[in-house]
Amino acid sequence: MNKLLLFDVIVGEITVALNNSLAAAEEARATATNKENAAENKYDTLGLEAAYLAHGQSERVVQLEKDLAAYVFLKERIKDHATAEVGSLLRLEPETGEDRILFIGPASGGLVVSLGGVSVTVITPSSPLGKALLGRSVDDDVSINVAGSSAQTRIVELW
Repeated sequence: MNKLLLFDVIVGEITVALNNSLAAAEEARATATNKENAAENKYDTLGLEAAYLAHGQSERVVQLEKDLAAYVFLKERIKDHATAEVGSLLRLEPETGEDRILFIGPASGGLVVSLGGVSVTVITPSSPLGKALLGRSVDDDVSINVAGSSAQTRIVELW
């Protein structure tokens, strides 16, 4: 699997989310500052609610900008790995069924992208699965404990 192409897909998804968040923040900001939305009484909270929404959207924009910068920085240092670390792409074979392709990224955990018809899930090193995989290599069995239940998986490929 081509990791450079995967980076481009992930960066593209983050960029789309960033652009959507910028537009939403601007719309909420415009609503919050519109004269027509000035409170007429203490129960009229449309402007206040829009201000809270604008603030939240702005925080989301800042986070997405950080995520994007982290991926741009990592792409410049991309390599294949002997053990799982940030920047590693892995194929796991869980004991319960279908293989999973995971990418250990610096940010945007939970993002799922498609590359050549294959679904790739981004995890971060701070997630329970990320912590369990770090430092492991091909053919290692990994036990993951989440919410009181344990699952077993094996690393079958590592790029």
